[in-house]
Amino acid sequence: MSALRTIMDEMADQISQAVAGSSWDFQVEPRMVLNPTTPSIDIFPADPSRDDDTASFGEVAAEVMGGYFLNVRARVSPTDHEANQDVLLALKDDEDDLCLVQALYDDPTIGGHASDVELVSESGFVLVPTIDGANVHIGVVWRFLVIPARS
Repeated sequence: MSALRTIMDEMADQISQAVAGSSWDFQVEPRMVLNPTTPSIDIFPADPSRDDDTASFGEVAAEVMGGYFLNVRARVSPTDHEANQDVLLALKDDEDDLCLVQALYDDPTIGGHASDVELVSESGFVLVPTIDGANVHIGVVWRFLVIPARS
């Protein structure tokens, strides 16, 4: 299996473990989910996933060290939107047990498959259209730089 797929699988496992004790039943997947059962968290390569036009350290690290930019996206239903927004707030809150960033920082080696993981950016609340375009979900997207471990 490729390093990238293994890293994405392990990231999903770490996040799944972090949210397992909550009162919400999260769907956590190591690939992009087109038709999620919310609340849902999926992981997929960012665009761009390897380089960027800017010269900040993150892009240099990705290019030189073979790192990947990965999006971790959480989505909730707009039904009962206030309660569902609380789910997203818990995932964003550094002080909450459900903090998504902390779930990955608890083991920045991603099960020994990465030498480092770094949060590059975090969105506010965004509307994410459903695959058929008929509805929307409320979401948050975290962009991480993951440097694969080299042996």
